[in-house]
Amino acid sequence: MLLINLTILYFILLLFTIFISKKLELYDKPNIRKVHTSKVFNTGGIIIYLFYLIIINFFELNHNIEFIISIGFFVFVVGLIDDVINLNPSTKIILLIAPSAYLIFNGINITNLGNYEQIGVLNLGKFHIPFLILATGLLINATNYIDGSDGLLLTFFICCLGYYIFLIEDSQTISLIKLLLIPVILNLILNLLPSKSKFKIFSGNAGSLFIGFFISFLTIELYRGFKIHPVYLIWPLWYPIFDFLFVSTNRALQKKNILTADNTHLHHKILAKFKKNHFKTLFLFFVSNLLIIYLGFLLSNFSKILSLITFILTFFLYFAARLNYRK
Repeated sequence: MLLINLTILYFILLLFTIFISKKLELYDKPNIRKVHTSKVFNTGGIIIYLFYLIIINFFELNHNIEFIISIGFFVFVVGLIDDVINLNPSTKIILLIAPSAYLIFNGINITNLGNYEQIGVLNLGKFHIPFLILATGLLINATNYIDGSDGLLLTFFICCLGYYIFLIEDSQTISLIKLLLIPVILNLILNLLPSKSKFKIFSGNAGSLFIGFFISFLTIELYRGFKIHPVYLIWPLWYPIFDFLFVSTNRALQKKNILTADNTHLHHKILAKFKKNHFKTLFLFFVSNLLIIYLGFLLSNFSKILSLITFILTFFLYFAARLNYRK
């Protein structure tokens, strides 16, 4: 009965969002970088965030996760403004620092990166606050970068939340995350509809920035509050981190503005190989992501330090492969 009620709630929010989107002309319009040929609603993030607000208002399952969602309102608003008027990247970054810093200074933070065989605890010391602001800022922007292929961002989000359910032992938190998955899965279905469908809807910057913010601080909370070792938590984040670092570095090497959008992301390359077939691109990413997360989990069980080293080495292999492919 609860699932039925929440599904009905989702479709009420969907109709409300579509109505507002039409009135305010909130569309992702086709251009030289876009694959879709018709204008598409870019307000899927509104549905997700409003759904989350309603969930935390009626259920009390995990205070800190609900705290992250509530402070995420400010990130959501920044994204919404960006969808409407295209904020300057520097302005957007500054606006995103404030809610991140607020959470960090109010207990959603860590002072070390875990305990490892042979070397002990990797303490951050007095650098822990700058480190967290930089790390969360990187992941928020990295997540925003992967919102360039239909369903990719939402599939990434689903993989993360599903994996967290597997890691967490607290039944109330598991219940909360399951509830949070509902609008994401339904949005994914709508996201993959044909371009001319009246119900096709993208997440927009409001959705992608909020998702990045939520994943960033949920990852911190899973280590801080649930004592899940960081090496288990880094593997679901491999693609946005690897792709963001490569694309930013590649732009710098080519003397381009690192904040200027382009089509050099791996998902753009794969999409072109598959002749703009989003389903094939998404399936490849989903299968690859599950495999990498699973192997990372097994490796973390075997050795924490080996898992961390492998993650770092995998990035350099990814970087080298992308540089070679670029040529």
